[in-house]
Amino acid sequence: MKHIKHTAARTFAGFLAAVLSAGMLAVSSGAVFAEESTTQSNTFDDGTLTYTITDGTNVSVTGCATSATHVSIMPEIDGYNVTAIGEEAFAECESLQGLTIPETVQSIGSAAFYGCTSLESLTIPDAVTKIEDGTFFNCTSLKDLKLGDDVTEIGSMAFGYCTSLEEVTLPSALETIGDQLFYYCTALQEVSIPSHVTQLGSYTFYGCMSMESFDVPATLEDIGALPFFGCRSLKTLTVEDGNPNYIVDDNVLYNKAHDILYAYPAGREDTSFEVREGTLVVYAGAFFAAENLQQVTFHDDLQYIGEMAFDFCSGLQSITIPESVTTIGETAFSDCSALKEVTFVGAEDEDTTEKNLEIGSYAFFCCDSLKEVTLPKRVSSIGDYAFGCVSVESDSSEDSSSGSSSDDMQVEAMDDFLLIGYTGAAADYVKKCDVKINFKSLNFDWGRLVFYVVLCAAILVVLLIAVQVIRRTIMTREEKEALRQAKELQKIPLSQRGENGAAEAAEEPDDGYCGILEDDGPEEDAAVPEYDDTYTHGRLHQIVHADQPEPPAESDGENDTKED
Repeated sequence: MKHIKHTAARTFAGFLAAVLSAGMLAVSSGAVFAEESTTQSNTFDDGTLTYTITDGTNVSVTGCATSATHVSIMPEIDGYNVTAIGEEAFAECESLQGLTIPETVQSIGSAAFYGCTSLESLTIPDAVTKIEDGTFFNCTSLKDLKLGDDVTEIGSMAFGYCTSLEEVTLPSALETIGDQLFYYCTALQEVSIPSHVTQLGSYTFYGCMSMESFDVPATLEDIGALPFFGCRSLKTLTVEDGNPNYIVDDNVLYNKAHDILYAYPAGREDTSFEVREGTLVVYAGAFFAAENLQQVTFHDDLQYIGEMAFDFCSGLQSITIPESVTTIGETAFSDCSALKEVTFVGAEDEDTTEKNLEIGSYAFFCCDSLKEVTLPKRVSSIGDYAFGCVSVESDSSEDSSSGSSSDDMQVEAMDDFLLIGYTGAAADYVKKCDVKINFKSLNFDWGRLVFYVVLCAAILVVLLIAVQVIRRTIMTREEKEALRQAKELQKIPLSQRGENGAAEAAEEPDDGYCGILEDDGPEEDAAVPEYDDTYTHGRLHQIVHADQPEPPAESDGENDTKED
């Protein structure tokens, strides 16, 4: 759950940063107005509210005392018409419980009621046609909200964190809806989309944990990205007749062609589900937090499993990935705590297919029950912490088996997890991971063997050369003289040394210098002897008596001389 909290926190932080930036601008503007008031008097207050003159006849409410509990804005004050409520005018007025807005108000600025945590009810005048971004953000006690009939546009996060809002009626004139409109409206049970709205923003009902049903209007052409993300109680989805893009089959939302599965109600009590044959794409977050689901069956034509598709499916026990799948998105099966078996079809087949498989970061992160995975050879890339990793408390000690993710979440390797795969993407994932993942290769790494053989051979050659250099360096003067004489002797062919010389050369023990000479490399070619010089008397004698047995060798050179 931690990485989802991080996502939500980043989203909230982004919005809060925007609000604070606007607040700083407002403060800066307020400082300018305060300075100008000494000369032009364009701001004034009535003890509770602060007004800013916008033109000769109109003013805007730009501030409120934080201690105020019930406020009624007058349509006129000091001869000016009150026509607007400025940005953050009532921001963080945590004591404000009730507010009356006159019909003269025509516009309300962004984050106007941000953080009014005690405000319980509010009616917006019909003259207001646009609800800006974050207008009611974090109004945690707001239960009764009535929007004007002429509102045509509602900005992003306008009702974000209105955790007490159970239902809201959107005006029939509404045409445009921003992103994350009902972000974490945890009490919201039902909402109807007007017919003029053709497109929802992203994450429209993010975290609406109490919403049990939703009807897709016939005029809605685009439901946006992850519209029901985190709607854990959603049990029923319907589509009005005549919708050009969507259809419901077995209580699951598909596109008309049935090749994209958009949403599976997370609150369904079914323990198994078979994805319709012909489905190519399981959309991002489609099965998010479907906790009752234990088994999902894919057909061989599935190609894409989106990010967070089965994230937090805590009851899911096994899954089989067909060979047709080419992409598994980030956190696709993350936090499936009961997942024990993941089977990749064709994993042990060394013949690769034409379809490479990309596995995103955190794809099987925090799958505590998953102890072994065998990857197919066709895997071309694996993202960070995709296998064999879990999150740990941030204050845990750091060692060789723990690391930090990109969002500063502490990560630890599972000691009892084994990743089995081929050299390539699987082996590279283990190498680059900053935590130690147990790995078993399914093929022999010939390249590594050749590398080590060449390395050992090079080391051996260097050692031999070093030994020869050392031996020459430590020789005494007498040894060097003996080496010189050995070189001179080696230049004389044995045939010219005579029989005695050949015998002496054969009997003379190697003093180590001849070995050095032999290792020195090629010598200059000796002159080819003339024909008459080739056969000496001793050599002719050996030829004549070749068939006779040779007499036993004498122990000294003296006997050799007599025999000659």
